Amino acid sequence: MKNLLIGNGLSISISEKFSYSSLRDKISDNLSPAVERLFKKLGTDDFEHLLTKIKDAREVIEAITDGQIILSQSISEEVKQKLIEAIKSMNPRGPRDHGLDPQALNKSLKEYKNTFTTNYDIYLYWARRGEQHFNIVDYFNNGFFDRNSAYQGNKEAIYFLHGALFLFEEDNKTIKINKNNFSTLDEAIQDKIVHKNSLPLFISEGSSIEKLANIKKNEYLLFCYDNLRSIEGDLDIYGHGLNPEVDSHIIDAIKSAKLDNITYFQYQLDEMSTPEKEHLQTTLNTKLNSKIKLLDSNNHPLSNWSI
Repeated sequence: MKNLLIGNGLSISISEKFSYSSLRDKISDNLSPAVERLFKKLGTDDFEHLLTKIKDAREVIEAITDGQIILSQSISEEVKQKLIEAIKSMNPRGPRDHGLDPQALNKSLKEYKNTFTTNYDIYLYWARRGEQHFNIVDYFNNGFFDRNSAYQGNKEAIYFLHGALFLFEEDNKTIKINKNNFSTLDEAIQDKIVHKNSLPLFISEGSSIEKLANIKKNEYLLFCYDNLRSIEGDLDIYGHGLNPEVDSHIIDAIKSAKLDNITYFQYQLDEMSTPEKEHLQTTLNTKLNSKIKLLDSNNHPLSNWSI
């Protein structure tokens, strides 16, 4: 059985706007002075790294005094909301924005029985659609998820491990919105965020421990994570850094799975020196406790998404 794990490298390959530096630039004029100082002090554009550092500081403060813990929590919430706003502002209004060919993405995903993604944007929402209909299942029935009735059948499936901009929580249930009476899905998401005062289901906490804790609180996200842990056969990894600081729960899930082969598609692998390739090989082998096959990401069909 073939399985696929996708990271933010796919979104960046479609649009450079999804790099951390671009996301940071997008919201730089609207940050509070405290968050602006944190970005500059830490010398990073990485939202997740910043959230991890805030968590570490919060734990120290909490051990000393309860007086400032609310402040650090409010900073975390601001960073998370700004990340949502930045990604939301850069999303395509329609399935062919940014030169995207959803049929090319759909064809690539149909090569796999299961596709797992940690991305938040809506590209893969459109990629579920074949020429005639949505032919890749996501386990939502009329917009609602119910683990007791989740059934894949013989179709290929996609799992949004960290949520997505089109997923929300209502009455302790996870729902998936569509464009309904709006012209685009983008407008429907905007209405939900701005006028309904609701934020997407969006796991952006910096540390892997925090991410996993929040995944376990949500029925849909836990369902996705459990399925990642139980895959069998082969796994291709595309555009995912597998950073232990923020992705150790993903690494642990892969190590728990019963996999025969793991292939890691590295950006510009063919341009790396032999020592660089050897270092990458050793690092991945150690992380995943397995012999990993390396290929250049240009060799994967997902790199041929454009019209």
